[in-house]
Amino acid sequence: MRGFAFFLAFVASLPFIFVSPFNGVLIWYVFSLGNFHTLIWGGPFASLNYAYVIAILTCLSWAFSRTDKKQLPITPLVALTLLFSIWITFTSWFALAPSEDVWTKWITVQKILFMCLVGYALTTTRERLNQLIWVVALTIGLWGVKGALWSILHGGSEIHGPDGGMLADNNDFGLGLILILPLLFYQRQLATNRHVRRALLWMGFLVTLAIVFTYSRGALVGVCAMGAVFWLRSRAKFTTGLLIAAVAICIYGFAPEQWFKRMSTIETYQDDGSAMSRLHLWQISLRIAQLHPVTGGGFRVTFWPTVTNNMLRGTDLERLAKPRATHSIYFDALSEHGWVGLFLFVTIFLYSWANCSWLVRRSRDRPDLAWANLLGRMGQAVLVGYATAGTFASQAYLDEYWCIIFIFDAARRMVSKEIAPTGEFRTVRSTSHPVPA
Repeated sequence: MRGFAFFLAFVASLPFIFVSPFNGVLIWYVFSLGNFHTLIWGGPFASLNYAYVIAILTCLSWAFSRTDKKQLPITPLVALTLLFSIWITFTSWFALAPSEDVWTKWITVQKILFMCLVGYALTTTRERLNQLIWVVALTIGLWGVKGALWSILHGGSEIHGPDGGMLADNNDFGLGLILILPLLFYQRQLATNRHVRRALLWMGFLVTLAIVFTYSRGALVGVCAMGAVFWLRSRAKFTTGLLIAAVAICIYGFAPEQWFKRMSTIETYQDDGSAMSRLHLWQISLRIAQLHPVTGGGFRVTFWPTVTNNMLRGTDLERLAKPRATHSIYFDALSEHGWVGLFLFVTIFLYSWANCSWLVRRSRDRPDLAWANLLGRMGQAVLVGYATAGTFASQAYLDEYWCIIFIFDAARRMVSKEIAPTGEFRTVRSTSHPVPA
């Protein structure tokens, strides 16, 4: 019954794609990021390729649309993403893992990048940008709220993300929740309805608790680093500091003893098997890059112990006994796509940071562009959270991250249209409220 109801909701959403292709982008991210089909608990409706249907219909709607341009703006981020897409295709031809596994992963990643580019091309107005931010924040935020409430009711037990999704693992789930916290704050600051503002405040608090209850040390490091940037980039530092302190006190009161024991191993990582296994996997990634510096080992190389162990001959590194992830966004890119792949990946990240800095700089002292200033500052918090928590999670191809960095690029494109060739802002009627954050 639950599966049939979900299928009906899916079918009912499809006609909206032909009203506007951008609706297809929003629906895509609801299904792609949300993984709500995992709530079906089996049955014929649990294994349907919902995302493929949405992607195909979105492209058809865009092709026949009379209002949306069939044009992909070529910005540095788009160019870098296309280069990255081409490069991971090239490395896949030389991949060491079995071809079926390699090309299955290739399809997944290319699908993510393709829909990011489609979404970017269709995110042409401030309204659409805001809708996309809402979808990303709420889709994942609902899982955070659910997880936090479940953990509170079960004495602070460890939580995970939706089964079968990219955020199923506790470390990955913590990373995904970290990325939406600044977006929730962004929407709260722009909201004019006090009930919406209050609801977003509570959601942000519960999402923070959910991050803690993932028991992920990497997520804890990431949320602390993000909180520091959040405070530094806030205009109301005293109020923001009090808010952060209040959340920390609540976490201290809610967290059970086993959570403190788990987090205490950050200082004594040499005695923790999980931490040492990560260091071991990073050394293996460096070994793969040493033997294959240009192309790396290709997708899924460390998931095949026989393939990986052959490259460990002549070293003192312990052999893999089972399939393992690298547990790092950086070593994901390095081990699978070589130094060139890592360079492209890091360059994309740095350009996204430059986009956020550009938004802050070019919208400063402009009340009509206060939303862009706030988005730039919150974007920097997002990126710091990804860079730190991602050090300990195998999420170089996380669809949520790629969607968010294209949101920043779309915002830059919109703001740049308000700038005259001389560099002065055109006089436009403000449609936004001043943001005092």
